[in-house]
Amino acid sequence: MAIIKPRLVDYFNIPVTQEEVPFAIPFLDEDIPLYLDPFLLWKSPSQQDNALHMSLLNSFNYFGFLVKKDRIDEAVQILISLSECSEAGLGSGHTKKGLKISAKTANEILSLFKTIPQVQAYGFTHFEEIQLFVNNISKDRVSDIACNFLKSFLVDFTQDECDKYGIPMKPFDNQSVYNIKTYKQNIETIELPYNPETNTPIILIPKRWLRYSFTLDKL
Repeated sequence: MAIIKPRLVDYFNIPVTQEEVPFAIPFLDEDIPLYLDPFLLWKSPSQQDNALHMSLLNSFNYFGFLVKKDRIDEAVQILISLSECSEAGLGSGHTKKGLKISAKTANEILSLFKTIPQVQAYGFTHFEEIQLFVNNISKDRVSDIACNFLKSFLVDFTQDECDKYGIPMKPFDNQSVYNIKTYKQNIETIELPYNPETNTPIILIPKRWLRYSFTLDKL
């Protein structure tokens, strides 16, 4: 009998429930209707989460540096490349494939570093605020950008959880991982769990970072 909405652990017959594990168990054929909310990292009592939030902010505010240096084309390309994180499997999509933002939308985001005086001077303190100013940016896009900025940590987290619960992994070549020291994406070969139906990599996300809707949605 076919499993309705099969999950990764169901396919590999791993007997764990969602309550038992610290990550959101991904579906194989559609996204999980959850979003990574950067505000939860800032609010967290964990110093590690707070440090990751600061790293996330520094990475995003680097776009402001590029804008000031008139390196707009470089900033646009980096932002576009970070705007979709299909490995995380989060959002409201009925398929596992998403689209990156357009150059027009990327330029609208980058323009905030010129048009908002406080952001121009000090950068963002909560980058999820961009969804208040740019029409085509919503909670799932902010979530994807955050996942990409935090991918290095998420890869380590994913590998640790797979080792703990016996989730199979295999190497994937040509994986982009953002380097918070160089503000560039490295191309690496990484061991990750995979979707057995599509043979695509999966990244696990800590449950404590996820919510159904962002804090800003309630304003």
